[in-house]
Amino acid sequence: MPQTRDRAVVIGGGFAGLLAARALAAHFATVTVIERAPRADAARRRGVPQFHHPHGLLHRGAEALETLFPGLRAELRERGAATFDFGERTRILFPSGWAPAGPVGVDHLACSRALLDDLLHQRVAVLPPVRQVTATATDLIRHDGRVAGVRDTTGAAHPAELVVDASGRTSRLTDWLTRSGTPVPARAHVFAGLTYVTRAYEDTLDQDWHMFTEMTYAPTIRRGCLIQRVEADRVLLTLIGADGVRPPYDTDGFEEYAAALRSPHPLDVIKTCTPLGRTYRYGGLHNHWNPYHHMRDWPDGLIALGDAVAALNPIYGHGLTVAALEALALRDLLAQNPGRGLARRFQRTAADVIRVPWLLASRSDAAWRPHTQRPSARLTNWALRRCLSRVPHHPELYRKVVNVQNLLAHPATLASPWP
Repeated sequence: MPQTRDRAVVIGGGFAGLLAARALAAHFATVTVIERAPRADAARRRGVPQFHHPHGLLHRGAEALETLFPGLRAELRERGAATFDFGERTRILFPSGWAPAGPVGVDHLACSRALLDDLLHQRVAVLPPVRQVTATATDLIRHDGRVAGVRDTTGAAHPAELVVDASGRTSRLTDWLTRSGTPVPARAHVFAGLTYVTRAYEDTLDQDWHMFTEMTYAPTIRRGCLIQRVEADRVLLTLIGADGVRPPYDTDGFEEYAAALRSPHPLDVIKTCTPLGRTYRYGGLHNHWNPYHHMRDWPDGLIALGDAVAALNPIYGHGLTVAALEALALRDLLAQNPGRGLARRFQRTAADVIRVPWLLASRSDAAWRPHTQRPSARLTNWALRRCLSRVPHHPELYRKVVNVQNLLAHPATLASPWP
């Protein structure tokens, strides 16, 4: 597609930033990605504290990535990533029992964050319009009521027709807007109190599954785990604590925490697999949504996406998929060639992408603080608990749950009557 615009700037070179750069590259002569750490230090970037923890691409997210980067799925598989039917190769222990085993027609892509980021960076780095600047964005440049670029810590100014904030949970966009005289609505916040601790092991498991989850469940089950097999014959064991519970990361405490879980699988990993390196903790995770789509005076020339808009409890696995869908929406809006008003249109479109994942995460996590729940939220959680209590004995209901979780169906499809 011919480029019709001059310059764009992306704040942040992580997952969302790379996807945004890909969406912009077909429409701008120059796309500058401002990232505070050199690519060689990607694994230690403060903006990617979850780098060492399990990641997976939901079915819909993998489809969006394939649209943006044709052939990426095959390339990931060539490098050791696994694609499998979620129902066949995943084992989930619900509070009421084990999920039914069998095909559900929904694919899951499992790989390490390192592999995914590396391949995306390689794809984006060779796009002619893209260049990377190692710095930290410090403020927006405003001109005639619109955003006209970014300043960084080196003192440089980066003029642009469009600025994309993809800087994640650490985004300072609300501060910049407020400082420039643009009031921002209050952030929506839902407590989760999630912490997880991960360690990698040599994969010598004798199991027929590729991924295992023992769920936390508000307001009573605060401990859980996730096991994911990834490329290079490794398995990642993650111990999860919710509602303020913090799994230990010392060797003895890690093993004791695993032994206290309901499933034998996490302890089996510890006892039979050789550890590879240290443990990593990531905590203080909640849900928040900056409702930029409600702002009537949202400045032209500025958009925000990914965790810079809405950061979701990662236990539900929606973050990567939401960022991919938003990048795809940005690409499509640019292809329609809208002029003035693009920014507001995108924020409303992003809100449409976020709405269902936010509903799933926030309504579930609100149960950790039941005294703050609205009656509608209490009713939703009551219905969800009833639904999940039936899942172990009803494969068709489980198939519906998997489709909703993968953003392939609306939660309304889970409404009773149930079997």
